[in-house]
Amino acid sequence: MDAVSVIVITKNESANIRSCIESATLISNDIIIVDSGSTDSTTDIAHNAGAKIISIMWQGYGNARNTGAEIAKNDWVLAVDADERVTSGLVDAIKRLNEKDNGIIYGFKRQNYFLGKKIRFGEWGRDKVFRLYNKQRVSWDLSPIHEVLVGENCTKKIISGYVNHFPVMKPEQNTDKTNRYAQLNAQKLHEQGKKATIIKRFLSPVYNFIQTYILRLGFLDGKQGFIIATSTSKYVWLKYKMLNQLNHAK
Repeated sequence: MDAVSVIVITKNESANIRSCIESATLISNDIIIVDSGSTDSTTDIAHNAGAKIISIMWQGYGNARNTGAEIAKNDWVLAVDADERVTSGLVDAIKRLNEKDNGIIYGFKRQNYFLGKKIRFGEWGRDKVFRLYNKQRVSWDLSPIHEVLVGENCTKKIISGYVNHFPVMKPEQNTDKTNRYAQLNAQKLHEQGKKATIIKRFLSPVYNFIQTYILRLGFLDGKQGFIIATSTSKYVWLKYKMLNQLNHAK
């Protein structure tokens, strides 16, 4: 498979976007940046790096990815986040695929780094994402967070290779992401009519810490493993706290 377009959604990603685009050129010369109102130099850097830029009003991750896919010149699309880097191993795996198998949604490993350390254990050490698809058969759902690819009579398959992922390079980024994702997930659960039970509010955070740090060996990642487990627990607690507030708001 050689004809692949790459979609990247951005907002104020000037620190990441050049390296992201440079890695994406390993697989494609059709790179589309879907920007939702950056106020830094993201779009200038992306333009100078040879990417196409489209500006949108933010209506969720799935909508942004679908908007980019609409103008992609190829049917096969690889969705990449600005803090991810395509690797040569993933490129080789994609090139070996048969582009006629358009009913397959392909996934691959995401190698996470946290505060400069490669994470091998816990939830982050098991991370896989499904990001390669044929836009004629598959599109993103419109969930406000944790959007997924959907299509009729499609199957999923994991391929070799991976992307490197650098979501948190500074402690304050971790706090910001924890709060933002908790809020988005609480809103999603509220819209689905979910309830924040006592068990979910007070026992789920403890269970998630134990699962991430102990059962899935997060402690082997040292200080970073402990921070990840603590952040996961805080995220779960905040999510259900915010859900409870939404459910009881007049």
